[in-house]
Amino acid sequence: MELSRRAELPVPTIKFYLREGLLPPGRSAPGRRHLDYDERHVSRLMLIRTMTAVGRMSLASVREVLHAIDSRGLPIAGLCAVINDALFAEDPSLLAMPERQGAAARIDAFIDMLGWRVADDSPGRHTLARVLTALERLTGDADVGVFAPYAEAAMCLTALEVASLSSSVEPDNDRATVIARVVLLEAGMAALRRLAREHLVEATGPVGAERT
Repeated sequence: MELSRRAELPVPTIKFYLREGLLPPGRSAPGRRHLDYDERHVSRLMLIRTMTAVGRMSLASVREVLHAIDSRGLPIAGLCAVINDALFAEDPSLLAMPERQGAAARIDAFIDMLGWRVADDSPGRHTLARVLTALERLTGDADVGVFAPYAEAAMCLTALEVASLSSSVEPDNDRATVIARVVLLEAGMAALRRLAREHLVEATGPVGAERT
């Protein structure tokens, strides 16, 4: 299959995406036995692979994101909300962790203190509450202020991302580009933090280790 060669994906994988409705069918051409696929199909496959392989998103989440890309008139805020929800949904280990009583209220107060306009049902609130609960159980005492420097760094980085976005992303390829950037930069940031940790531990040694 020509599409397999151009997208660098196995034919069974492409057929699976077709069966799942993630990839639109090709067009029939007069006098040809096979369906025609164009660059839109190649781009769609690249986006799907980005979300599943790099973003580690489930097919259900990928389907929701692709639906948002195909929806006409959806503003950039709505598109970003869809990808945020999809990315948060990919952490079943955190979803299985209970929240300690009062953790959610302290996270809400922390977000209010930051002045961030975040929906009351934003999954990020619940994720932070579970992380705070886990920190408290591990250390015996964890203040919500532990998130302050992370919030500051996140705001600086995200401000750069948002500044590069257009207020209108009507063409499907523009919408796909926005989604791909969010997923790739999310993975890139995680990789950079791990590399920085490796560098600092190598340069200074583990905390508490004797230095010679």
